[in-house]
Amino acid sequence: MLEVKFYDTIDDVLLKFAVIISQSNGKWVFCKHKERDTYEAPGGHREVGEDILETAKRELQEETGAIGFDIKPICVYSVTGKTRVNETGEENFGLLCYAEIREFSGQLDSEMEKIVLMDELPQNWTYPLIQPKLIEKYMQIERQYYSQIQLAAKQTIEYIKNIIKPGMNLLEIRKLCEEKLLELGADSFWYWDVGAFVFAGDETCVSVSGKQYVTSDRVIGNNDIITIDLSPQAGNIWGDYARTIIVENGKVVEDIGLIENPEWKRGLQMGQNLHAELLRFATKETTFEELYYHMNEFIVENGFVNLDFMGNLGHSIVKTKGDRVYIEKGNMKKLGDVKYFTFEPHIAFPDSRHGYKKENIYYFDEDELMEL
Repeated sequence: MLEVKFYDTIDDVLLKFAVIISQSNGKWVFCKHKERDTYEAPGGHREVGEDILETAKRELQEETGAIGFDIKPICVYSVTGKTRVNETGEENFGLLCYAEIREFSGQLDSEMEKIVLMDELPQNWTYPLIQPKLIEKYMQIERQYYSQIQLAAKQTIEYIKNIIKPGMNLLEIRKLCEEKLLELGADSFWYWDVGAFVFAGDETCVSVSGKQYVTSDRVIGNNDIITIDLSPQAGNIWGDYARTIIVENGKVVEDIGLIENPEWKRGLQMGQNLHAELLRFATKETTFEELYYHMNEFIVENGFVNLDFMGNLGHSIVKTKGDRVYIEKGNMKKLGDVKYFTFEPHIAFPDSRHGYKKENIYYFDEDELMEL
């Protein structure tokens, strides 16, 4: 019986091989050997004097023909037990990596017959007791990365709530938010290099592309409404989080039930109701278009309008902005086909000067929709 274990680190001299979990344009990349009818992740043994990460790069290039890619170590793993390449069955150690492949040469300089890009994981594995566990480990670690950067966004909103006060201007709020995101682990901002989109008063009804966004020098009043939309990034991992904040009598009102302005209270309550309806309605089989129509009907039925300048309600979380798909009409992709997606309805009462936004990232754990 084979046993697979995972380690944070281990003595470099013990690392004998590298395996690379790979994706390209959202699809898994697997190899088919010329002498087998099964599929495997690219990988192979370390050559004498070779740096282990160079092993991973070389094997990826040889077995997939990748010529443009980003690669990073994930963790160390070991296999104990006899395999086709381990006759003694002693514990062998390898480096597990992840690669995002941008370009293929079309040439395979190895024993591989072809590569296959798959939406789903294969059923006929070359190493069925090993590589599915490596995929599972990668996905667990990747989710931790996404959770960490999303937590940074959530903590930034809580931080700024404790600082916002009348007399502050939006430029100052943006600066404080972006500095906090960087302090909490972000290394950049994925949406047009803006970490915090900040609006106040009647600006909260504005829906604008990040490319055209300019932070105003508007000053927060004693009774005011502020929307902050955060776009932190760490490596190629995105966070995406937005909240509308209410200031009354000079202080941020944390409890929606305590908001005195009835319109503001109903707007934030509707934001909560929309996310509750998403969790009730959406399944892995729901298409982005079906979600678009259902939620827009729900918005109208409850006396609100969708303010988004594109009419959509969110998008997939990806590694490159151009790869996003949206909650919009015509998009027949299923929610379960993407790893993560945002739900960010931007709503208002008809003819109101104030808008409301609440944004979370969601994913499916088995068949249950979860907030990241």
